[in-house]
Amino acid sequence: MGANLCKWILVGILGLTAVPVIGQVALGVRAGLARTSYTQKVDLDYQSGSRFGYSMAVMADIPFYHRFSFRPEIAVENQGGKYFTYRNESGAPRLKYKSNYYSLQIPLNIAFNIPITGVRMAVFGGPAPNFHLSGKMKVEGVGEEPSYDEKKMKTFDLGINSGISVEYKHVFFSIDAFYGTLDRRVDKYENESRVYHNNITFSLGYFFRPG
Repeated sequence: MGANLCKWILVGILGLTAVPVIGQVALGVRAGLARTSYTQKVDLDYQSGSRFGYSMAVMADIPFYHRFSFRPEIAVENQGGKYFTYRNESGAPRLKYKSNYYSLQIPLNIAFNIPITGVRMAVFGGPAPNFHLSGKMKVEGVGEEPSYDEKKMKTFDLGINSGISVEYKHVFFSIDAFYGTLDRRVDKYENESRVYHNNITFSLGYFFRPG
């Protein structure tokens, strides 16, 4: 299912680049550092366990209506974080899960471009399918040695991406925020909190614009 979805997304991106405005399409690359975390609600309070990762992406900027453009990306993300769970329904002992993994993320952003003298500013947002590639999960519990188990997290997430970028002479700085919408736990006990994955990424990049 995930592989087929990824295939059709890529076909759609390629199809959209083959429009009459092909001469205005700009390709780009970016790389950045990310604060990546899992968020869960515990005792009516939201808790976040984070770590630092990185992101590398190729992208396109495809004008389609006035100041609007389609800005898809294909990004390799180093993600992860930590969250807590419980061994059984009695609530003890507590286990801590720490993950470090790589994923393929495909933000499908719509950008609104704001021209300023000498500068291109844009705000953007859209859905961002996220596909797990590889990684490991470190499990720590009371009275036991740490172990590794990659099967504790679901391998697909549908996120919402939003951000802002400022471009000067083809070089741009961007801030992107990814908000996961699906519970990433594979197994959980009744009344146990959901776990969502979030990222905020700071990037530098370059657009190869025509002309």
